[in-house]
Amino acid sequence: MKASRRTNDPEGVRRRIVDAAYDTFVRHGYLATGMLEIREKASVSGGAMAHHFPAKRDLGLAVIQDRVAQAVAQTWIAPLEAHADAPSAIDAIFAAIITELTGKRAVSGCPLNNMAMEISAHDADMRRALNAIFAAWHDALRAKLYADVLAGRARDLHPDSLATLVIAAYSGAMAMAKARQDAIPLADARVELAALLAAKYRGAMLAG
Repeated sequence: MKASRRTNDPEGVRRRIVDAAYDTFVRHGYLATGMLEIREKASVSGGAMAHHFPAKRDLGLAVIQDRVAQAVAQTWIAPLEAHADAPSAIDAIFAAIITELTGKRAVSGCPLNNMAMEISAHDADMRRALNAIFAAWHDALRAKLYADVLAGRARDLHPDSLATLVIAAYSGAMAMAKARQDAIPLADARVELAALLAAKYRGAMLAG
């Protein structure tokens, strides 16, 4: 009989653990999830789990830095860079999220918002990591809005505070959608943000 060959793939093992933890944290919460549950979901040994993540907070930080940051970058930052102006980007982002949630018929919430609300008061390192993601998201929105002001597409617009408003509207609507288990609050927020931005951008066109 030929001896079975063992595959040494530490990065693959680590990735499976982080993916399993991210999925479980989003669905059930960080505090409610045990390491054994994650280990079983990732199909790894206790030794492998302990080697990569000696403590749960180590895994929590990895999920924030590797997966939550990536989710925000893919959902918000990349579309902002891809669209011609802030209103079209924001509307497209809301539309995509609403379509996805409607198709799933389930709302697990914003991963960043979920973890920020749950653990920011309990762990300073996690709080700083989460705040860094919010800051990157805010910077991307502010930069897009500021570019529109410089290009003459908008007027009477304060990029910094408006970026905060957009994030707050999205985060709050997502929390409401999670509580209701439908995307209606996100649809409402989309309509109102579109109207607000249209007024500011229309004002620039009329002035021009």
